[in-house]
Amino acid sequence: MEKKLFPNPYFLIPIIIIFAVMFTLNYLMPLHRDDYDYSMIWGTKTHVNSILDVFESTYQHYLLHGGRAFTVFCLNFFLWLGKFPFDVANAILFTALVVLIYFHARREIKLDEPIILAVTGLLTWLSLPHFGEVAVWKSGSTVYLWSAVPALIFLLPYNLTLAGKINLRGKILPAVVMFFMGIIAGCSVENLGVTVTLLTGAITFYLYKKNRPMHWAAAGSLGSLIGAIILIAAPGNFVRYDVQGEGKGILAHIGNQIAGNAEMFLYLLPAVLILICALNSLKEDGETLNPKTLKLKPIIIVTIIFTISYFFDSLITTTISNFFVNHIFPALDTSEKFIERFENFMSKSEEMIIYWLIIILIYLPLRRALGVKKFGIVDALKNFAEVRYATILFLLAIFNNLVMIFAPTFPARSTFSSVVMILIGIVAVIRLPLVREKFSVPSVARILKLGALSIGGFTIIAALFITYTLKQENDWRINEVAKAAEKYKPVVTFPPITLKNRALRHVFFVDFDNGVTRDGVCKYYGIAKIVVKDKS
Repeated sequence: MEKKLFPNPYFLIPIIIIFAVMFTLNYLMPLHRDDYDYSMIWGTKTHVNSILDVFESTYQHYLLHGGRAFTVFCLNFFLWLGKFPFDVANAILFTALVVLIYFHARREIKLDEPIILAVTGLLTWLSLPHFGEVAVWKSGSTVYLWSAVPALIFLLPYNLTLAGKINLRGKILPAVVMFFMGIIAGCSVENLGVTVTLLTGAITFYLYKKNRPMHWAAAGSLGSLIGAIILIAAPGNFVRYDVQGEGKGILAHIGNQIAGNAEMFLYLLPAVLILICALNSLKEDGETLNPKTLKLKPIIIVTIIFTISYFFDSLITTTISNFFVNHIFPALDTSEKFIERFENFMSKSEEMIIYWLIIILIYLPLRRALGVKKFGIVDALKNFAEVRYATILFLLAIFNNLVMIFAPTFPARSTFSSVVMILIGIVAVIRLPLVREKFSVPSVARILKLGALSIGGFTIIAALFITYTLKQENDWRINEVAKAAEKYKPVVTFPPITLKNRALRHVFFVDFDNGVTRDGVCKYYGIAKIVVKDKS
């Protein structure tokens, strides 16, 4: 009997929703910051106008700035094609990322669990660090999203072979395909390229020791090694390192690791809490309590009040911030730098308050409904292969982050591929029949559905609302810049962007007074200067 790709047609529903949300977000997100630099041949003011210019810009970038040749080529190419094709491609790549996480979690290519895929999509939406930078912004998404997807495709045959789900036949074609896929995966982003190379090398050696040598595995591993060498040996890496790494000793590198990993964990917290609940579901002992006995009404009321305030220009925190800035700080003779940081913090605080309140409203009743049990990780490791698989992925993620200890900087967005590994492990545990059985109990399922709708609905609506507003302001600014360029007007002055909320970093936008944005726009349109100042 012929196998169907979609044995459960409902599987298409989360795929369509994920694509629709991401396409809308990409469509609303304007070109920003480095996008203007990459729309020109690297290091020049010449616009990319042909495929030859795309290759020229990629080559110059390799020599002067870094070795991410594949992702830079994709960025240059799609910026040349235009924003709309880029928006479509970016949405497709993110949808593919979610599906690939699901495939790796179940270690099988089968599309018959729409609920698990929807959960995978929501956890990916919530957990990716600096989401707007790594999955929506053109320059950022090509570095992280566009490197992770080819790497996950490349690693899938290795994973499925270890799981005993496939046996690739033939010597030439699979080997050739995997060799070139390996080059792309190895030449992705620094930590992922190194991890993929070592991982595929280890798997190839394991298969050889088990008397299961496979030409495609060895070819893929060799390709990833070549790709990693191309990535790391780029002359541009040494140019950039000399600038960014100057004066930074080992303590600075260790500090980067601590900060990056800590921020990664904060983004992963909802997924980690779900994992804890799932692991506790694997134990039969424990007292199940009625979640209705929890006194959550005050938290619910506060959450509703802050949510209403958030969509009315963050009325509560703005009022508090203005009171301190206008009345308290002047009396204390507070420095302007402190006031700026205080206002920046307050402008983003409401979305974090709402986020944490929703997490509390989900986790407390969920834990009670599942039963308060002693956390039994040792028994879980002993009894469930999926938990052992997840543990290996968690350790691999830690190693993947440690690779970056040699880098001069380690921003949280660089943990992207590590977060993907952790999500694969978490989804693998959630798929366990016992976990799904416990999560399907009516009282538990009700909490999970309401929680997913609340936290997903709030962040998605907020991101779309903020991005739409920013698009209107940005379109006006770019139109003014273009008109100034036509009239040979050297200086353009704008008021500051009014909306500063970022929907938990799902929106990435820096005002035109930022050096990268300002310089890129000025070079691209051929004007001398952009000034951002308050009319008052």
